[in-house]
Amino acid sequence: MTAEAVVPNVRRRTVLDESAGVVARSYAEALVAAAAKSGREDEILDELESITANVFDAKPEFAAIFDAPTISPAAKDRVLVETFDGRVDAMNADFLRVLNRHRRIDILPLVVRSARAIVDKQRNRIHVKIKSAVPLDDDARAALAARLGELLRGTPVLHEEVDPALIAGLVVQIGDVVYDSSARNRLEQIRDHLIEGKLHEISSRRNQFCDSE
Repeated sequence: MTAEAVVPNVRRRTVLDESAGVVARSYAEALVAAAAKSGREDEILDELESITANVFDAKPEFAAIFDAPTISPAAKDRVLVETFDGRVDAMNADFLRVLNRHRRIDILPLVVRSARAIVDKQRNRIHVKIKSAVPLDDDARAALAARLGELLRGTPVLHEEVDPALIAGLVVQIGDVVYDSSARNRLEQIRDHLIEGKLHEISSRRNQFCDSE
């Protein structure tokens, strides 16, 4: 495919231009639509995420080239060709050149996140953050994913983190909602309950003392 095949119909930046997030979504929609023609949405996005993390994010001196106003778009295009042609999927190589041509390389991370969100929504994927005291084994992970799939009526994508301070149990976060079944949380609840009981007892005794005066 040619680079122009994935160019969304967006305006060049002006004072009245749309926000970066809206523009990024336009590019993301165009990229996803192009990748969908061959059923390679995940493959394309996996590689583009890797390019973003391992090249643009990991090599600030490389990313700085595309921020430099003294370097012409044509020179930047040559850098992209020399760096990526033959080394990454042709669609991604072309897409990066399109972003450069429209002076939009700076919103690449936003485009990637937006494109991933579009594909996840299309495939009913739900990202879930999991914290556990010890790493989950395959059986525990499969059981948890199956249970979450039933509850969420979708396909959970687990992002796991080990936190020994939890002692035992799990902390599950779906969006902004946190479900905490950890032993630490239960101990804190018991502590809070005991403190509340003590405060209530002290308050009652103080009232009794005041009444007796």
